[in-house]
Amino acid sequence: MAESPERGSKENVPEAASKEAAGPEQAVKEKPKPKEKKAKDEEKGRPSVGAALIAAAKPAPRYAPTYRLEPKNPMKQERLEIVVKSEMNKNYADDYTFHPKYSLHMAAQVAEDIKARIKLLNFDRYRYIVLITVGEYLMQGLYSMANFLWDAEKDGYVNYTIETPNYFAVCTVFYIYFD
Repeated sequence: MAESPERGSKENVPEAASKEAAGPEQAVKEKPKPKEKKAKDEEKGRPSVGAALIAAAKPAPRYAPTYRLEPKNPMKQERLEIVVKSEMNKNYADDYTFHPKYSLHMAAQVAEDIKARIKLLNFDRYRYIVLITVGEYLMQGLYSMANFLWDAEKDGYVNYTIETPNYFAVCTVFYIYFD
């Protein structure tokens, strides 16, 4: 039967022989006790491995329902329109030229900027979806559709379009109420 290189190597044989010759007391002194190691880790500010496993095993906290049906800071669509218009006009102004590679990255960045500015308004209990479509006019057509279930009283969208002779940019922000 072939032994692994670690067991059969000649380098490890003298070490094993010296440990046996030194006696069992020497081997016990070299091996750190688990309690000492745990105490050393806690002194350094690190939790022990056992504490990490116990913390990971705890379930996530559950919160009691509020039974509140309306948000404390309700959505104001006019404020949302102002944010969308200002960001779109700032980024897709007259000096913008369409480029397929760079327009993708710019649209993603503008969408993140719009979402960040909307979140700063602190509308309570809303989730946001920001879609930006940028295209070049080259005798082609574009059809787009979004279909999902929503509450007609609390959910809605804001749409803003910029059109020039060379390109178009459409931003749609969906706001969805989340209990």
